[in-house]
Amino acid sequence: MITCPWCGMNYTSFQSSCESCGGSLPLPVEKPPEKAIEEISVPPPAPRNVPRNYAWRVLSTDGWAISGGVFSLIGAVFGVVGMVLTVIIITAFVGLPFLGIGVLFFTGGAAALIWRYQEAHKTADMLRDGEAVLGEIETVHQNLYVRVNGRHPWTITYWFEVHGQEYLGKVTTLSQPDLGQRPGKGVYVLYQPENPDHNTIYPHPYGFYSI
Repeated sequence: MITCPWCGMNYTSFQSSCESCGGSLPLPVEKPPEKAIEEISVPPPAPRNVPRNYAWRVLSTDGWAISGGVFSLIGAVFGVVGMVLTVIIITAFVGLPFLGIGVLFFTGGAAALIWRYQEAHKTADMLRDGEAVLGEIETVHQNLYVRVNGRHPWTITYWFEVHGQEYLGKVTTLSQPDLGQRPGKGVYVLYQPENPDHNTIYPHPYGFYSI
């Protein structure tokens, strides 16, 4: 069974790309005939065929982006109400504070959205062109103090080595990690050769976001 790492579609035989989302499928891992071993998804060679909407998929489940959208919406409402009240001279003393709060909320929310949009594109770029190295999952835990879309996020911490130096990475997902993503298990890491601190795991957890 081959599972698409981008959308979760299953296939009984290998093919180069997913019929559902168009993303690259991992190469099948051969198993020794004497006993079965747990598979580790091997990234296809770069450049990988990452679905065009993947950055938006990451953004749509990003905690900061969701908060930024809410703040922008609140700011827009306050701003419109403030402008209307300011135009009416009698209520201008009420409208100006509303307008100021609206501008503040909208500016902060828009800044968060722009920041997370750029980070989502960096993640998509790493999945497309990042260099692959085998690493290991260090910890997996659920944060019960945070809720995003009614779900508690899971954080996967991993480490890998490049040119003799160890690096740590972290991704957070809204979906419960599968059995292949548990402490001590091997996992492929995709990183930027010029800056290994920019990295992510493959396959990338669906429902990923950053905090």
